[in-house]
Amino acid sequence: MILVRHYVAPSPIHGLGVFTREQAKKGDVIWRFEPTFDVEIPERLLEFLLDPYAETVRTNAEYFGSRRVFRLGNDGDIFMNHSDNPSLIDLGDEMVAARDLKVGDELTCDYRTVVVLDFSPPPKAQLKESTP
Repeated sequence: MILVRHYVAPSPIHGLGVFTREQAKKGDVIWRFEPTFDVEIPERLLEFLLDPYAETVRTNAEYFGSRRVFRLGNDGDIFMNHSDNPSLIDLGDEMVAARDLKVGDELTCDYRTVVVLDFSPPPKAQLKESTP
C-alpha cells in the first residue's frame, strides 16, 4: 500500500507510472505491505485465472520464489515502473525513499531487486528517464 498521496499518469519510462502528490524525505517509508489491502497469490493458482489476469500478475506483481507467491498491490503500486536509478529502495515489506522526493516525482523500484517475472525493459533508446 502506497503511504503517500499519489496519482497514475503517463510515464516517460514506460506506459503508465505512479507519481507522488506530496514531498518526502530520503528514508521515509513510502510503501508497506498491508495484508488487509494488498494480496498474495500462490503461484499454483495462476493456472486457474483467465489469461489476461494471469498476465497482469506476472507483469505487475512482485514474485517471491522461495515461497512461490506473487504479491500484487491494490493501488497505484501496480503501475510502479523499473528504474536503474530507482526513487524507492526495497527493504522487503517496506520501500523507503532513496532520495528526497518532490511533488510529481515518479515512484520507481529496481526490478532486479523487486522480482517481477515477466518484466521486459523497453529498449535503452526509448528510455527518457530523468536523473535527479
